[in-house]
Amino acid sequence: MKNICFITTDFPPELGGVASHAHELAKALVKIGQKVYVICPRVENTPEYEVVDGIEVYRPILIKQKPFYTWQLKNYLKKFLKKHTIDFIHIHGMRPLEATKDLNLPIVFTNHTSGFLKRLEKPKWRQGRLAVRLSHVDLVLAPSYELCDATKKVGYDGPVHFVSNGVDTKKFTAINPFNFPQKIKFLLARRLHEKNGVIVFAQAITLMKSQNFEVVIAGGGTEREKMEEILASKGCLQKVTFLGPMSNKDMPEVYKQVQFSVLPSFYEATSITGLESMATGLPLVGTNVGGIPYLIKDGQTGYLVPSHDAQALADKMDEVIEIGAERYAQLSQASRQRAEQFFDWSVIARETLSYYEGLQQ
Repeated sequence: MKNICFITTDFPPELGGVASHAHELAKALVKIGQKVYVICPRVENTPEYEVVDGIEVYRPILIKQKPFYTWQLKNYLKKFLKKHTIDFIHIHGMRPLEATKDLNLPIVFTNHTSGFLKRLEKPKWRQGRLAVRLSHVDLVLAPSYELCDATKKVGYDGPVHFVSNGVDTKKFTAINPFNFPQKIKFLLARRLHEKNGVIVFAQAITLMKSQNFEVVIAGGGTEREKMEEILASKGCLQKVTFLGPMSNKDMPEVYKQVQFSVLPSFYEATSITGLESMATGLPLVGTNVGGIPYLIKDGQTGYLVPSHDAQALADKMDEVIEIGAERYAQLSQASRQRAEQFFDWSVIARETLSYYEGLQQ
């Protein structure tokens, strides 16, 4: 048994990809016999300590602004490590990096954020600062090959490996028989932020020729108002239901009410929403960026379209409305099977553990 300490920027009840990934990976590691501690900032109405799914969760109060955040977390870690025997530190999110220097433990960092890709557009000296922040890290894992390449391009010279996000295929289960009604529902389950392509998605809805569809949007964010303006200007707002931010525990039922899940992202790792959709038997319509092509086998489990192209997305959505029940069942079954075979969290946890153990050899 290994003693693993996750240090993460987000953890449930916080929403988002980092929180979900850290929680599900920790839970899966516990299920295969490992001891996992999580250290994350305390948020409103959360206790200082609790056990969640067999994970010991510690929540210190941390000021978000640096350097105060780094000082506080570093002091907390020193006290924590005096009380607990830890084999590996695994960081999720960039903010805790500086606080983990000089701990004399193997340090693993998962590079989750597509915002890291934007940093490659910055001047070289800014990229060099990223390399300095990563200099003490022994291993970098990333949920897309694009993020692996970006990690190397900023100057990190340690080992970098692709490890996909995962999905709980027992929590997210497929509808059987696969549901293909007369009126098709598309799901956008995303934070409504620019990088997720949500404005292009709204534009695509207004460009569709078919009227035989509805759209469900699960998520909140800064772009909702602009999306509503675009939809209203073309008389399409009545086709769209905005559910707002949703807890992950409520998502299985949301997926089961729709027929296709759309990933219109500009940047993306192996999308957790995409994986949950696949596990539920939903074919994906996604952009050909980041980790999305690793999820979608074009024409087998879903369809790929160019990013930033509202017309291409509209055309593909029009096309899938007409594929028929038999073809839909084929796509759905293949999508579910791919999720089970390659992306169940038990598979991802064992792969991650093998990389931990490689640091001790």
